[in-house]
Amino acid sequence: MSEETHPPAVQHMAQHVLNQLEGHRSRCPPSLRPAPLFVGVQGPQGSGKTFLTSRLHAHLSSLPHALSVTVLSIDDLYLPHSGLQSLAESHPHNILFQGRGQPGTHDVPLGTSVLKNLKKINEVDAGTVNIPFFDKSLFHGQGDRVSHGETVKGPVDIVVLEGWCVGFFPTSKELVEERWKEPVPTLEPGIFDMKTFVSVDDVLMLSYR
Repeated sequence: MSEETHPPAVQHMAQHVLNQLEGHRSRCPPSLRPAPLFVGVQGPQGSGKTFLTSRLHAHLSSLPHALSVTVLSIDDLYLPHSGLQSLAESHPHNILFQGRGQPGTHDVPLGTSVLKNLKKINEVDAGTVNIPFFDKSLFHGQGDRVSHGETVKGPVDIVVLEGWCVGFFPTSKELVEERWKEPVPTLEPGIFDMKTFVSVDDVLMLSYR
């Protein structure tokens, strides 16, 4: 795929990643192969993260760069269908847990394990790393993790983690309650009232998980 076929946003992202990769490699001793550079792509749901990430992958893995790029989507780290069901059943009155998507519906230990193994993938005698895959079409759209993900073997130059809540972190109960009282920016009163659908306790539960 030629450089001209990529959207301008991908060109901008790629140049930033290449600059960071150069600095990352320069900090590694010459006798060692550097660990992969980890890149986070974050944006609201439906903003085009997956599309841009796929084009970024194509751009960096093709000539003249020819880099080894692995992509991990936070969507592939959802709990399996049985785990999502158990979560929903244990919080029957919290609408935010009645399906996948929100923080708390992801398999954090799995994601942590995959990222740790990817960080070590360039080490001598490192094994392969399985990248999980969550098929959203299963169970009538509820989705489930499948057993056959992508198998990655080093060396890997770049790992891209993309997802809408990448970089999010728990916040205090006091701050959540303070923000809850504030109107939604840019919306006129009465256009959308989230309090009709969820309670502040529902939102706090996401932070606790």
